[in-house]
Amino acid sequence: MTARLVLREPGHYRLEGAVRFDAPLPDELQSPGIVPVAGRAIVALDGLERADSVVLALLVEWVRRARAEGFRLVVAEVPDRLQALIRVTGLGPILADGP
Repeated sequence: MTARLVLREPGHYRLEGAVRFDAPLPDELQSPGIVPVAGRAIVALDGLERADSVVLALLVEWVRRARAEGFRLVVAEVPDRLQALIRVTGLGPILADGP
């Protein structure tokens, strides 16, 4: 399944499908149009079928954009394998901090 960002409810999203180096990244994920509610938006990763470090790069970019737009992006329900990559790369503080 191609990766996609699904709106669960206002301010709550779910990243679904496979995000990896050997698959093209859909345009909607390059500029996802995340809309916050009360200064934050949540992106759950429990819908990922397969993910590698390209997901981390994508999340860092989304967090950067959220901060530039003045809201906090919260990454939730991170799969174990991705948690390990976050620890190894030291990206935990970047993905956890808000504006």
